[in-house]
Amino acid sequence: MSRKTAVSELASLLQAPFRPLELGAFNDHAASVLKFEGDFGMHNHAEDEFYFVLDGEITVHFKNAPDETLKTGEALSVPAYVTHSPESKDGALVMVVKRKGTFYRPLDVE
Repeated sequence: MSRKTAVSELASLLQAPFRPLELGAFNDHAASVLKFEGDFGMHNHAEDEFYFVLDGEITVHFKNAPDETLKTGEALSVPAYVTHSPESKDGALVMVVKRKGTFYRPLDVE
């Protein structure tokens, strides 16, 4: 049986930047809500990643491509193996969709 989840409820539970709380799962992927504050640091991963800005503004910096700035209601897919770094100077609420179990822990980030 499915369970309804409110983004506002999850957002109120976010305590630290870049720490995901799962909004919902489907097949082998999960949609998670994160608070973006500051710079996460350059990294890449073996899976595609999808960002959807729920509130605020983020910039995704790329090692070999121009930066992309996303505002509330905008989305971006980052292909696997593309080195990137998301940041938000003023804070943002972002939904990230990726394969379950592939969120980086701080020690995994280069």
